[in-house]
Amino acid sequence: MEEKIEVLGIRMDCFSAKEAMLCAMQFLETDSVDTIEIMTMDTLMNCRDDEEWTARISELKTVLPGEAEILEAADIHDAAKLRETDSGVFLRMFMKYLQKNRKRIYFLAETEEELEQTESAVRRYNRGICISGHALISRESGREEEVINDINGTETDCVLSVLSSPYQETFIASYRTLLNAKVWFGCGPMLARSYDDRRVFQKIRHFFRKTTFRRQVGRQQKEK
Repeated sequence: MEEKIEVLGIRMDCFSAKEAMLCAMQFLETDSVDTIEIMTMDTLMNCRDDEEWTARISELKTVLPGEAEILEAADIHDAAKLRETDSGVFLRMFMKYLQKNRKRIYFLAETEEELEQTESAVRRYNRGICISGHALISRESGREEEVINDINGTETDCVLSVLSSPYQETFIASYRTLLNAKVWFGCGPMLARSYDDRRVFQKIRHFFRKTTFRRQVGRQQKEK
């Protein structure tokens, strides 16, 4: 449970899906807000030079690689971990646990499209899941305190965020102490993607993302 990896200067937890699930279950039993974030190649590439974002990431309780390519970049070749990460096993397990145990979920998104896509994916694969509320919020909206008050009035167990980085990390860092919830779960695009069948367009886009990511990792390794 102590294994850490570092890719493009960001340290992450190298857990199996079962180990990550045990952490999440423990978080849901505490009174303070614990944080889980699933990291993507895009976020690593786009935010790695943002010193404030890097500092915010280091403050999160658990940061998990969301794509197998991130593990490979850290020379992790455990077949089971690669397969679980590529298939989004932990994310599915966590959502199923929330459903089975009637935990209340509050969604945060930046656009109506993202919110509808997220709620649709969750309801489609986890029927009967308990949604306590949702809100649209962005850096420009200035609605942070209003949204926090709304969340706190719903007895929410898990705030599920699909906000983009670095705003997502800034939000939870700034308002964590005011939030009455058990878990903040930042999963960005990974939630909808984990329930996607990876149609041809997504596969092509993933190929180019992977190629760009490997170039950046290779460049950093040469600089070292």
